[in-house]
Amino acid sequence: MIIKEIQDIDTIIPLHAEIFGKAFPIPSYYKKCKTNKLYIFVYEEDSDLIGYSIIVDQNQEKNMYAWYGGVLPKFQGKGITQIFFENLIELAREKNYLSVTVASSNIRPHMLILAIKMGFDIYELKKREGGEGNKIYFKYKLFPLHTEIILLEENGRRLKPVEIEEKLVRAYKNNSTSIKFDYTGNSDALIYALKYCNSFSKRPKILIEADRDIQASELSKAIQQYEGDVEIIKK
Repeated sequence: MIIKEIQDIDTIIPLHAEIFGKAFPIPSYYKKCKTNKLYIFVYEEDSDLIGYSIIVDQNQEKNMYAWYGGVLPKFQGKGITQIFFENLIELAREKNYLSVTVASSNIRPHMLILAIKMGFDIYELKKREGGEGNKIYFKYKLFPLHTEIILLEENGRRLKPVEIEEKLVRAYKNNSTSIKFDYTGNSDALIYALKYCNSFSKRPKILIEADRDIQASELSKAIQQYEGDVEIIKK
C-alpha cells in the first residue's frame, strides 16, 4: 500500500461516492481552502485508488486536522487508516506542531476505537439530533520524545495491574519512545506490562533494569513474544 499526496480534488470525488454512497461536499472543501492549506492524500494498492484523506493544516493552532477520508469496503479492517494516522503524526512532528485532531460519530465505532487505541483523547462533543448523530472530536497531543521510567513497586508495595495500566497509557500518550522498568522480582507485573505494551499501535522500546537474572520461564516467554525491542540492563 502506497500513500501519496495529490493536488487534484476531482481525483477523489468518484472514490468518495464509492466509499460513502453520497456526493463529496465540494462547497465545504472550497470554503476550507480559503482559510487554510489542505493536503489531499490517496492510498494506492497495485496502482488502484483504495482510499483517501484530506487534512486541514491549521497553522495558527499548530494543528493538523483530519477532516475527511475513508477506505473502500473490501480494504477496511486491514489497518490502513492506522498507518495513515501514524504518518500524519510524524508529519505534524516534523512541522513542530502541537497536535493532530480528528472527528467521528456514533455510527463509526471502528474510528472511535482506533482513535482511543492510538492515544487520542476526547476533547469536545457536539450534540446533533439528526444525520450521523453526535460528533466526537479527538486530539493527539505531541510531546517531546523521551524515555519513561515506570516502577512496578512503590514504598514496598507491588502495583496492581490497573495502576500499571494507568502508567503505561500515560507514557504512551506522552510520546515515550522507550519505557524503562525497574525489575526486582515482580515477574507477574512485568509480564502484564509487556503484554499491554504489545497492544500499542506503535510499540516502545522496553528497557528492563534488573538486579537479578531473569529466569522465570513465563517472563522469558513474554520478552520473546514482545514485538518491539527489549534490552536488559544489569544494575
